[in-house]
Amino acid sequence: MVTVDLDDLGTCHTLAQAARSVQVVSGSASLELFPGADCTGATSWRTGSLAQSDLPRAMSSYRVVVA
Repeated sequence: MVTVDLDDLGTCHTLAQAARSVQVVSGSASLELFPGADCTGATSWRTGSLAQSDLPRAMSSYRVVVA
């Protein structure tokens, strides 16, 4: 489990281990997740500000964005 700082908008973070699910509890922030390190990869996955979901594939990096 990884806890992220939802106030750190726009900074790319690479995870030590790829995520397979996500839970976001915020009224103003969401996550944009990427399959590659350093926020790379052809397809990203974006959550809502209140979201809990299994991801369609393992995601290796993320950045916090405004919901």
